[in-house]
Amino acid sequence: MKGFGRGLGMGKGMGFAPGFWLRAFVLFALSKKELHGYELLNMMEKYFPEFSFYKGPSGMGTGYRILRMLEMEGLIGSRWETGEGPAKRVYFLTPLGERVKNEIIEYIKDMRDRIEKFLEFAEGKEV
Repeated sequence: MKGFGRGLGMGKGMGFAPGFWLRAFVLFALSKKELHGYELLNMMEKYFPEFSFYKGPSGMGTGYRILRMLEMEGLIGSRWETGEGPAKRVYFLTPLGERVKNEIIEYIKDMRDRIEKFLEFAEGKEV
């Protein structure tokens, strides 16, 4: 649970760091359907191409480390899928992951409101 939302270990300075978005994206993607790790990382590249930390072989390793961390924290689960070709690990959202996902969206909405107020102030509008 560390690294997400109020009361879930969101330390000072965490804000909207790239790691936050990757972890959040995984939870939201898995709330829609079960996915393979490679599918998740490719989706991340599609939606957040500005984050280059997960591109290339070393980036894939970072992505898989985050998946393992989320699984150790109980936010996601996995199972091996066999069939045509080699076995693949399929990831899914746990009930705890669902609760954390809901807290993340509330945190982001709260931050959006704070950012809007800050921009109004910075642009010289009355607060």
